[in-house]
Amino acid sequence: MRSAGRFEVGPAIPVGGDRPVVVAVEGGKIAAVVESSASVDARRRVAPGLIDIQVNGFGGVHFGTSELTVADVRKATDLLAAEGVTRFVPTIVTGSHAMYLDALGVLASACEQDDRVHDAVLCFHMEGPWISPDDGPRGAHPPRHVRPPSWSEFEAWQAAAGGRIGYVSIAPEVDGAVEMIARLSSAGIVVAIAHTGATGEQIRAAVDAGARLSTHLGNGAHATVPRHDNVIWHQLGEDRLTASFIADGHHLPGPILKSMIRAKTPARSVLTSDATSLAGMPPGQYTEFGMGVELRPDGRLCLAGTPYLAGSAQSLLHAVETATRIGGVTLDQAIEMASTNPARLFGVDHECGRIAVGMRADLIEFDWDTSAESQLMLRRTVCAGAMTYQQD
Repeated sequence: MRSAGRFEVGPAIPVGGDRPVVVAVEGGKIAAVVESSASVDARRRVAPGLIDIQVNGFGGVHFGTSELTVADVRKATDLLAAEGVTRFVPTIVTGSHAMYLDALGVLASACEQDDRVHDAVLCFHMEGPWISPDDGPRGAHPPRHVRPPSWSEFEAWQAAAGGRIGYVSIAPEVDGAVEMIARLSSAGIVVAIAHTGATGEQIRAAVDAGARLSTHLGNGAHATVPRHDNVIWHQLGEDRLTASFIADGHHLPGPILKSMIRAKTPARSVLTSDATSLAGMPPGQYTEFGMGVELRPDGRLCLAGTPYLAGSAQSLLHAVETATRIGGVTLDQAIEMASTNPARLFGVDHECGRIAVGMRADLIEFDWDTSAESQLMLRRTVCAGAMTYQQD
């Protein structure tokens, strides 16, 4: 249920500030932000809620399946709230046309039937099937379903989604990709470059056509590329592209993550989880994307029997913490990349992504202790003015 009452978050030190404040919430919005003279634990922080733009699933729930239910979507939404995520983008990876229709229809029904889901879901993301068929850039996507783009197919998906597809990842080098990018961009959809072995010229053509983002840059690429003329450098050097990074400690080693963020700058960087249904699950052998995968005790998710990654099993909250440890960024910058920047990318920065009077009340309150093994301890999550998680 959405909250119509008034309550307060804090006193806590706002991320980016130095004096404690109390944030008053009323009618789903921030009603006041008032400095507090109360004695406050120096570890206590308040920040805008996290926005995860790439979530394949969570806690045993997989969004890209015909077996998805409305209850599943609500379960994942609640579990994400317990990780500080106040808005997220359900992602469906490469699969059959029928699976897309089924999954998108259930996601749309969940948004229509459940206020919590409605308030938390930003839009839907199609990661494929219009990607490179080659081993390496294809990643863990099933090769039998990789295919060229089709506008009629997209129209059918958008109808099933109730118009909620707002993010599409595509490889610029596949037949018809540039034309599809232009058409999607004209429809107001965020188009991203992903799972690609594109040349510099093909990347420039994609950006000229309207591509605005590099999806999980540094992953979904050939293992061996030319030293200078390669798909990563061309995207890093393209200032018109924002880049998302999976900061789980596995997809991008520390020096690589640090170098990429420095090249893009924090202002053009977005942290994402790329969480699969195995995020939040215990280590073991599982099936994901129709393939055997292994979730190791250190949190690395691999195709079974190989060192190859099969998505992430970490949350965006973990990515914020990891980025400060290995990515060379401050807590302020990590929150910016996990909240403010995605809000701007998707055109909702007028309503969320920062703490200010009149903004939607999407907030997290947490303890920040760099001397602790788990340096970020979540206390409360508020989504659209509703308390969606509170530590016992």
